[in-house]
Amino acid sequence: MFIKSIAFIVLFSVLNTASLFAQNNNKPYKAGEKLRYEMSYGWITGGEATVSLEKVNFYGKPVYHVKAIGKTIGMAHVIYHVYDRYESWFDISTGLPYKSLMDLTEGDWKKFNIVYFNQDAHSLKSKLSGEKKIDKNIFDVVSAFYYVRESIHGLKPGQVFEIYTYFHDKPWNMIIRYKGIETIKTDLGKIECMKFKPVVEKGTFKDEEALDIWISNDKNKIPVRIKMKLFVGSFKTDLVEYKGLKYPLEFSE
Repeated sequence: MFIKSIAFIVLFSVLNTASLFAQNNNKPYKAGEKLRYEMSYGWITGGEATVSLEKVNFYGKPVYHVKAIGKTIGMAHVIYHVYDRYESWFDISTGLPYKSLMDLTEGDWKKFNIVYFNQDAHSLKSKLSGEKKIDKNIFDVVSAFYYVRESIHGLKPGQVFEIYTYFHDKPWNMIIRYKGIETIKTDLGKIECMKFKPVVEKGTFKDEEALDIWISNDKNKIPVRIKMKLFVGSFKTDLVEYKGLKYPLEFSE
């Protein structure tokens, strides 16, 4: 397949375990933030993703609501028809999710699920698989992304850590390696970034180290670039548009 779960690839830029990151009360995001990415294969643009954040009421409680949509565009959409949507409703203070939604269409394959989280009871309820016990607080892939943005700091090159999240209807641990600081050139300008290399599952990806992610090394901590090696070739996803950032995006000279 030309493209697989674009929104997930963009969102899963870097996650965390609470034991490694201390939460920062000065959140690097605010309601109204929206990020847009384009995915290319060489000079061909084949997909795009948007990630938007709003503040809403959830059963009478103010929460953050994130909607992430990834899709093929142009001829790639005609051939492969990918449209993936992930949503999360999470606590403004703790960042822990109350509800997550996954609605995927990739060609003729479809998958839909809603998960409700009861963090205090260490349990969740999945529309697909029913009630489950979990052994500690858990993030969905979307809420984890925002928690990391307010928590990530003080990493040393070579540091390795794990994530604990609920994805595709099961708990999922993943190893992340921090590589260090690197300035990259984008269509928006030069941006100093923190570089990460998650260990990914073989199958869609060419090998376990086929994914590189660059996160802006400023107050925003947003994904700027993702490169991946698949069996059909190498792909690049770049931030191409943003609005509603809490802080001005910093550029290098």
